[in-house]
Parts: sequence; C-alpha cells; structure tokens
Amino acid sequence: MRKILRRIGVPAAVCAVVAGGVAAVPGAADAGVRDDCVAVPGAECGTLRVPLVRSRPELGRTTVAYAVIRHRDTSRPAKGTFTVNPGGPGDSALAYAPMYAQAFAGLLRDHDLLLVEPRGVGRSDSLDCGFGGMPATRDGFVRAIGACGTALGARADGYTSAETADDIDAVRARLGVDRLDLLGESYGTYLMTVYAQRHPKRVRSIVLSSAYPIGFDMWARPNARAARRTIGLLCERSGGACDGRAVLRDIDRLSDRLAERPVPYTTPDGARRVVDDTALAAIVYSGGTEGSAETIGNLPYAVGAALRGDNAPLVEAAREAEPMSGSSARRAPGAEEERFNTAHAAAVMCNDYPTLWDRAAPVGTRLRQYAAGRAALPDEEFWPFGKTAWTSAIEDRGNTCVRWPGRTPATRPVRDRLPDVPVLVVSGDLDPNTPTEEGRLAARQFRRASVLEVPNTGHVAEGEPTGCVAGIESAFLRDLEVGDTACLAKIPPVEVRTAA
Repeated sequence: MRKILRRIGVPAAVCAVVAGGVAAVPGAADAGVRDDCVAVPGAECGTLRVPLVRSRPELGRTTVAYAVIRHRDTSRPAKGTFTVNPGGPGDSALAYAPMYAQAFAGLLRDHDLLLVEPRGVGRSDSLDCGFGGMPATRDGFVRAIGACGTALGARADGYTSAETADDIDAVRARLGVDRLDLLGESYGTYLMTVYAQRHPKRVRSIVLSSAYPIGFDMWARPNARAARRTIGLLCERSGGACDGRAVLRDIDRLSDRLAERPVPYTTPDGARRVVDDTALAAIVYSGGTEGSAETIGNLPYAVGAALRGDNAPLVEAAREAEPMSGSSARRAPGAEEERFNTAHAAAVMCNDYPTLWDRAAPVGTRLRQYAAGRAALPDEEFWPFGKTAWTSAIEDRGNTCVRWPGRTPATRPVRDRLPDVPVLVVSGDLDPNTPTEEGRLAARQFRRASVLEVPNTGHVAEGEPTGCVAGIESAFLRDLEVGDTACLAKIPPVEVRTAA
C-alpha cells in the first residue's frame, strides 16, 4: 500500500545492480521492443500500446513497458510464469528487476519472471501533474493532491487498478502465457486482487505480501492497534531493554507536549520542518512501515530522551523518516531508473480507495462530512496519539483525496468472482502499515488462503535479512502449498537502543 514516495522491501545486499544484456521478446515485432532493458542478464523487454481508458477510446492510447527474465534451466520449458508488483501505488516494477532476480533466484531456475511497469510510471509513459516538492503541512499536501487531479483532468480516469490489471493481462496474452502466478507487495496485493477478479481463469496461485483488503479502514484504526502491538512485541523481545506499556505512556506524554511545543529541525536537504504530534505519529508508523530495524529499535530511546529534554535522537528519527507536520509523504529516492511516480500514486489512490465523504458532493461539503466523521470517533481508539494526529500522519488514509476532482468510485472486487486458487498471505508482526489483522481480512476474500505471520519483521517481509520469507514464497508458487517454515525462527529480534 504505502509508502507514497517510498519503496521498501528487499535487503540492501539484494539491491546491487546486476550488469545486464538485452534480447528481443520472441514474436514481438509489433510490441515496440526496446534496444535497452533492465539490469539483469538476458532480460527481454518490450512495450505495448493500449487504450488509456478501455471504455473511452476517444481519450487515446498509452504505452505499457514490460520485461521478461527467463528461467535458467534452458534444457526444458518453464514450469510457469510469476509476475510481481512492488506496490506504492506508483512504484516501478522494472527498477526493482535486479532485486527480484536475486531474491527469487531459486524460483527462476524453472520459472519465468514477468515484470509489467504500471501505466504512468517510468517507461510506461511517465505521468506528470506538476506535484513538485513536498508541502510542509498536511493541509498543503491535501491541496497538492487535489491540484494534481485538476492538472490531469480527464486523463486521471486512465489510472486505476482495473486498467493496470488489464494491462498486465494484455502483456500476458501478447507473450502467449496461459496462466500467471501472482505476487503482490503492499499496494501490489490490492492490484493483484483486482487482477484476480477481472481475469480469474488466468490465475494459478497468489502470494499477497503485506496485504490489506479491498474495503480497508480509511481511519487507520487497525494500524493504530498494530502500532501499539508492535511496540509491545519489540519490548517483549528486547531482553529487558524497554517496557512496552511504559513506552506507550511516554509516547502519549510526548505527543501532548509536541502538539503544544513542536520541535524545529532542518532536513538533510536544508528544508525547515517541525516535529509535532502528527510528525511523531508518522515516525512511529514508519518505524515498522519502512522495514527499518534501526528506526523502530531506536524509538523507545528517542521518546524517552525527548521527555528528558534531549531532542537530538527524536530529530535524528525525524530526519530518517522525513515526516512532515501533518503529513508523512516524502520524496522518492534517487535512481537512474524512475522508481516512483507521484501523479500515478495520487490518481490510483483517489480513484480506487474508499472515501469518508460523498464523492459526488462539492469539496466544502466533503470537508464538513470528514470533520464530522472524525469528531465522532472515540479518542481511545487512537491512543497514544490524538485522532487528528494519527489520521493526518498516514498519507493514503484520512482526507488525502478530499479535494480530488473525481466523482465516480471504482468498481471493487467481490468474493464470488475471485478464483478458487491457493493463496498465501504474508504479514510482518512488527508492521503497522499492513498489519496481520488486515492480512487476515485480505485472506477472507479468497476461498483457499493461508496466513503466515513473520516474526521480527516490518512492512514487506521479503526484506528480512535471512532470505527465509522469499524462499517460503518461492516454494508456495512452485508447489501450491505452504512448506517448511522452520527458518522463520532464525529471523533475529530487533535490537533496541538503550543509550546514545
């Protein structure tokens, strides 16, 4: 799902770029084959032209880029083809080709890997809405999202999960692949569920990593519960370095203090920001969301130090997470290949996700509906944060899309149209972004789904350092059953910082 302007997942060791060669996609003479490709040896790349909105041909066409990484055992045909989406929305599948090629090297012995670049991202006609630098406040962020939608105009209707799912199927058909094994990460779990609904006969199996259901809670109440659980588990496994309940009480005290007296600081690129109660909520949320053991492990110390008058560790955490007062949205990491597209992310979220107001209403009415809805929520559901701080800290929840000009909600998948295939849902037990609670709801959308909770791991569990999770997922995609999971016990607990 999240992060906007951020991508997490595979360990740093997997991120090394692999020098690559180029080959043409067989039979793709009309598919716009490129003379360059992703940084994986022997990868095959191409493009297709597809309608921007399939039901409205007058809006023209757009380009969809893709890459195929062939199985290594060339003595026999591939046993299958698996396709991965890294989430976001707005993340580039092609930019992470080297990571996936290494993380799933075992599966690539006898399976092909298909990566389809989401429309509006990278080589798939990169979308621009003039978003520019990130605003300093939640209100500025919400206004920028609305302005993005206005700038896109009618083109915004082309950027939905349904259209992207149909793009994946168009590439599948072009390559002559009968069925796909789907692997979605974060928002990719939403996208792959949409694909499974729209093309059920083309699905062999599904892995949903860091999953959430189609009808998720836009108030982020499960995420608040998960944040409390994350801190509890962190301290429980810390060998006495912290007490979870005490840390939560400290966060409560610090949140109240920061609401009255925000702490100013300067980001690494020189921007002036403050840590207020919303920014603190974003730091706690992103500690597990970013899959950063160091960030979440530093949290108890940073909170305690701030209460003692030493704000340096808190500012250090803010510089790491780069929250904004009122918004945790952030810049994309630099890369030779575009890794994230803000306009695509905004359009997909605002077109597809549930809303807390009437989409058909004018903005003023929407704002009143949202404010009334939040006012009616019990404060205790968001403890140790205030409900305004928590709902403002997460960029794809709350009122992000309240100023988006779209009026018609997307068609959502329904259970009786989803395929009866094996499904594995994988959740990190330290993930407040897509917690196991939401993963179980995602699993209930399918008839044959297993849920695997990964210990000591945050968002996108393939990022854990041992390679265990990617191995379990690979075995599931190959054999259609959950095999040996004993390696989960070898994932080390997060180290909790106790001193400077």
